[in-house]
Amino acid sequence: LMKYKLYNAEDFLFDESFRQWVNGTSPQATAFWEQWLQENPDRADVVRQAKELAHTLENYYQDNATEARIDSELQRLIHRAADRRDETAEIPVIPLPAFSRWRWVIAASVLVILGLGIGLFIYSSDQIQEKSYAHLTQTAGDSLQEKINTSNEAMTILLCDGSLVKLQPNSRLSYPKRFSATSRTVYLDGEGFFDVTKNPARPFLIYANQTVTKVLGTSFLVRAFEKEESVMVIVQTGRVSVYKQQDYERSTKNKGQQVQGIILTPNQQMTYNLADRQLMKALVEKPRAIAPDNVNREQFFEDTPVTKIFSQISKTYGIKIIFDEENLSACLVNLTFSNESMHEQLDVICQTIGATYEILDGQVVIHSKGCQ
Repeated sequence: LMKYKLYNAEDFLFDESFRQWVNGTSPQATAFWEQWLQENPDRADVVRQAKELAHTLENYYQDNATEARIDSELQRLIHRAADRRDETAEIPVIPLPAFSRWRWVIAASVLVILGLGIGLFIYSSDQIQEKSYAHLTQTAGDSLQEKINTSNEAMTILLCDGSLVKLQPNSRLSYPKRFSATSRTVYLDGEGFFDVTKNPARPFLIYANQTVTKVLGTSFLVRAFEKEESVMVIVQTGRVSVYKQQDYERSTKNKGQQVQGIILTPNQQMTYNLADRQLMKALVEKPRAIAPDNVNREQFFEDTPVTKIFSQISKTYGIKIIFDEENLSACLVNLTFSNESMHEQLDVICQTIGATYEILDGQVVIHSKGCQ
C-alpha cells in the first residue's frame, strides 16, 4: 500500500484496481479506494486529477473499436507526438500493462509518447475550474457593483452589513448591494484590508485568485493580484479559514465532503503559491500586540518562572508558544522589558536560560534542556 503514497496521477491511471473504482465495476475496489482516501487525505488532489483524466478519456473513446481502428489511432497519435516534441528531446520508455479495454491502451500511449505525463491536461483542467475574477463576477448570481481604485491612496468602502474594506491602489472589489440571507460573498483582484462585522449566521467569503477566505467577523489583509504568482492573507484580529477555491467549491457541492483548509489566528499569515498549489502558514515578520497594554509599559520580572513569561507573551501577541512546562519548571529569571519586539523578548529569554526557539507552522517552539 505504501506505493500508492508515491504515485502521481499517471501512475494511478495505470493501476487496474484504480480503474475499476473509477469505472464502478468492482465493489471491492470501490471500498478499498474510499478507505484509502480517508486514511490519506493529502493525496486527494492527485487522485482527483487522475479521476478527471480517466473520465475524460472514457468519454472521448466511449465507442467500441475494431483492431484496425486501434492501429490507426495509435499511428495517428505517434505521428502527432513526433511533430510536437523537440528534435533533441528524449522520449521516456515506460512499460505498459495490458489493459482489458482498447481505450486504455490509447490513453497510455498518449501519456508516454507525448512525454507530458498528463501535466498539461491537469493544468488546463485546473485553469478551467479555478475561474478568474472576471469570470466569477460575470457569473455571480447576485447583481454586483464594482469599485476600482485608480488613485495613489487607499479607498475606503462601506458594505451593506457595516463591514469596511480599505482597497489599495490598482485593486478592484465586486460585491452585491445586499448580501444573501446565508452568506456575504465578495470578489477581490488586488489588495484590501477587511474589517468584517461579526455575524456567525452569515459567513463572509472573499474569492481572490484561486483562493477562498472564510470569516465570521475579524480584521485581516488579503493580497491577491491576478498578475502575481502568489496570494497572501494576514490576520490582525480574530480567526479566518483559507481554502483553495477548487476545494471549497467542491465541498459546497458535496455537502458531506470535508474540505482541507488553513486556519489563521492573529499575527499568522498564509501564502498560496499558484505554481505548486500549496497553502503555507507562517508568522508575520513583525508580530503586533493584540493586548497593547502589555507592551506600552515597562515590565519587571523578578525570580519569575520563565513559563509564566512565555504564557504572557503568547497572550500579548495571540501566538501559541509550545514548551515543555515540566522541563522548564526550575527556570527562574530576572528581566525587564520596555519596548522590545516579540522576537527580541524571545531572544533575551532563550539566551538567559540557554534555550533556542524556532517558528513552525505559525507557532513558536522552545527547545531547552531545562535549568538545574
